[in-house]
This record gives sequence, structure tokens and C-alpha cells, in this order.
Amino acid sequence: MKQRPVSHLKAWDTEHLRGIWKGPYSLDFFDRHVTPPAHILDAGCGVGRYTIPLAMREYDVTGVDISLFAITELDNVRLRRNMQMGLAAADICHLPFRDNTFDVVVAFGVLQHLLEDERSTVLTEFARVLVPGGTLVIEVLGIEDMRIGGREVETTTFLRSTGSVYHYFNLHEIKDIFSGLEIINIKENRINKNIAGKDYTRHMISVAARSREKDI
Repeated sequence: MKQRPVSHLKAWDTEHLRGIWKGPYSLDFFDRHVTPPAHILDAGCGVGRYTIPLAMREYDVTGVDISLFAITELDNVRLRRNMQMGLAAADICHLPFRDNTFDVVVAFGVLQHLLEDERSTVLTEFARVLVPGGTLVIEVLGIEDMRIGGREVETTTFLRSTGSVYHYFNLHEIKDIFSGLEIINIKENRINKNIAGKDYTRHMISVAARSREKDI
């Protein structure tokens, strides 16, 4: 029986201390499915890798992260740049927002750091806070990614020395966990890298989904 990690979510204060924001990854997939104006929740925002560029595009964006350190750092950036954004330190499995609050929820590189029951809970939360017909955009690690490995605590979920967990997704699993939402696009991105003469693959999966109409 695999041993469940006790404090993997608390590890993110340490994780954020190890690196600084150096700009976002591509927002091309996001741009295909979201057009302004939109009220956006950046779930698991960290120190603002996506929150900042979304705010710079003048989206109405709110960032939420379990790490108080990350939220404090992002708030300092907000104040220095005189940017408009909402911020909250909270567990994304228990979002402190009312039903039907956001037009869009984005979660870039977030679901992969949750355990199986947490992934199920958080998708229910995302659907709850989205307006009817709202859009969810996520990016996760794929099963072919070069970084897979560590102490396995659940199927294809590994505990790293930092205390954080990394889950690696396959397409069948993604279709299963999105059963409460309508998937409108799935894109796999594989980048080949040669390190010291050996080939490796970075495997990312992007998903856009739409919340279903609520029953009246």
C-alpha cells in the first residue's frame, strides 16, 4: 500500500522560495478559447506567472494560491506596478467565492500537484464558481514527460524531496475527470530535448472545457 503524503500542499511556500517569476509560458492555447472582456480566476497562481500578463491585458483577474508567501510576493508586484487584480490565499479545493462568479478559470501546471481525491474535488469547485457556459483552461504534465519519477504515492503520482507531489496524466484519465464539464479542445505538446547526447521529451497536455448550464 502506497503511503499518502501528509503535507504536500504546505510544501509550496518552499517551492516558491526556490525560484522567481521570469515571465509566462505561452498563452496561445488560452487565446484560442478566451476573448476579453472576462472575469478570470487564476487558480494556483503562485507568484503571478500568468496573473501578471493577464492583468496587463486588462482582464479582470483574481489570483488564488495556498502559499501565503506567493500571494504576498504577487501583492508586492501589484503595488509596485500599480496593477489591478484580486488576490486570496486559499486552498483551491475550497474556493472562497460564490457560485457563478467567474467567466473563466485557468489552472496552469496546478492539477498535477494534487492527489486523486483532490483533483476530483477541485474540478467540482471550478465548475461551481464558473458561470453557466463559462470556460476552464488547464495545462498539466503528460505521462511521457522526462521529469516523471520519485517515490510513487498513487498511480503515476510521485513525491519529490521538496515534499510536493507530481502527477502525470494520460488522455483517458483526463476525459474521465472532466465528466462534469464539456471538453471543447485537448492539445498535446511534446518538446524533444537533447541533454548530454541523450534525447528526452517534455510532454504537456492543455485542455479547454465549458461548464454545463445549471439547473434552475
